[in-house]
Amino acid sequence: MNNIFKILSVFVFCVVMAACSKSSSNYVTPIRDYALQYADDVDSIEKYVSTHYMTVDPVTFDVTFTKIGTGGQQSIKDQTLYPLKDTTVVQNGINYKFHYIRFREGTERRPTQVDSINIIYKGVTLKDHTISENNPNEIDFDAAPTPVWLKLQEVISGWAHVIPMFKTGTYTAGTGGNPTTYNNFGAGVMFLPSALAYYSNSTVSIPSYSPIIFTFKLIELRYRDHDYDGILSKDERVLDPSISPLFRWKENPASSYHNIDSQGVEFDVPFMDTDGDGVANMYDVDDDGDHVLTRVEIKNPLGGLYLYNLIPDCSGNTTSATRVRKHLDSACH
Repeated sequence: MNNIFKILSVFVFCVVMAACSKSSSNYVTPIRDYALQYADDVDSIEKYVSTHYMTVDPVTFDVTFTKIGTGGQQSIKDQTLYPLKDTTVVQNGINYKFHYIRFREGTERRPTQVDSINIIYKGVTLKDHTISENNPNEIDFDAAPTPVWLKLQEVISGWAHVIPMFKTGTYTAGTGGNPTTYNNFGAGVMFLPSALAYYSNSTVSIPSYSPIIFTFKLIELRYRDHDYDGILSKDERVLDPSISPLFRWKENPASSYHNIDSQGVEFDVPFMDTDGDGVANMYDVDDDGDHVLTRVEIKNPLGGLYLYNLIPDCSGNTTSATRVRKHLDSACH
């Protein structure tokens, strides 16, 4: 028995030493400079949109990207039916200007960067192979051919900047064995530099520093209420209600919005933090710091909670655009 324990001890010792030796020889790749990598990504994306053409089903908006051959096809960059659009995101100190395509905007509701979305999508890297939504042998790294629910705060930052530029559509639930049908949904493509995707992270199918293409169809959304105070987070993000909900965020999401005006000047718009306690209202159950829960302050005497647009000020006014809603005014208590 003692000999068995000795043999096991020697075996364990050898395994540990081998593991230590192997781990000590591993080489960790340094993080690349963001500006240099962005330049490389732009070059790769521009080459791709110049050497591939796009086929779009006008009903389903299924997309096929194919390398241009001898058929005289128009490149993604040159075709005019669904023109390339540009948007700019500030992240890591870099102004990331990148392409997206809007096949259809959608007709119903628009998400914000703090909401949940129900979406059909496919993600592929820039490779010289045919990219088809209907090709089971296609090389792709991720796909949801039927709608899945995702939180925009928990996905890559590029999504949080692009998806809110689209709206949901309508759908009819299938009966009698028939599938659910989707109509009028927002549909498009985004061409993301690696920093707005996975950057230095890699998997078997996604090399590090890979620019990414996502095709998507925005089916439905849920407006979130992070602190369960009865006010949707989209209504608790910024102090000035006139500010567009389409702010491009510096991070996903951080302590403030980071935007670029029409002249290309960067500026920050802080999250709403009425009581200055360092907790944004969308995460704060007592927005004005008066020790009365927001959910209590917005109770409607006729039952339930006030809708955000109908929350009165302390005097009961519900129509003034400049009123301070009662849950944001500590003097109310």
